[in-house]
Amino acid sequence: MTTLLLVFSGCGALNTAVKKRNLDVQTKMSETIWLNPVSTNQKTVFVQIKNTSGKVVNVEEAIKRTLSQKGYYIVEDPNQASYWLQANVLKLDKVDLRESDPFGSGILGAGVGASLGAYNTGSVNTAIGLGLAGALIAGTVDALVSDIAYTMVTDIMISEKTNSKVAVTTNNNLTQGTRGRTKVTTSSESTRNQYQTRVVSVANQVNLKFEEAQPTLEAQLQQVIAGIF
Repeated sequence: MTTLLLVFSGCGALNTAVKKRNLDVQTKMSETIWLNPVSTNQKTVFVQIKNTSGKVVNVEEAIKRTLSQKGYYIVEDPNQASYWLQANVLKLDKVDLRESDPFGSGILGAGVGASLGAYNTGSVNTAIGLGLAGALIAGTVDALVSDIAYTMVTDIMISEKTNSKVAVTTNNNLTQGTRGRTKVTTSSESTRNQYQTRVVSVANQVNLKFEEAQPTLEAQLQQVIAGIF
């Protein structure tokens, strides 16, 4: 039974190629942000998008365009805005999901060839020969099939203007060298409520290249951010 299981497990690369031939992009937000409804003349937004991921990500203009279509006015002066929309694309990493998959190795491919040879001929020599051939074939398939995912993490902060004073307390833990730590606490008053959330987008497809995932990743991030308003 164990030998037969090895036969099927050696097909992992081909199964991946079939099941993940189409691009799949999923986006999730860590926390819901609720903004109070405002009148039309108060629908003003200051937009600031940063990118520290090291990859080229173009979402700012698309976000502004979508907000404009929803009736919001984009302003350049933050003091004139009812809302501040600030976002930073923190990281955009490439991950090969098959690197940690024990069923995708050439060893299991060798098991496939060995099992078939022994079952069909009963010859040990034939089994060993086909086993080595199976290892070569599995290695070739593995070289052609990569289960690639791109993960994009974006931090978002929205500030909402209020008619009353808001007490703000900020705690920062600063690292000094390798051992020292300094805790800094600041208190102030503001006229804005601040909300923070994080958006994680994952694109997955066989042999996926960043240029292929980029448009959909950007589109979903833009859709999620604009959907808050």
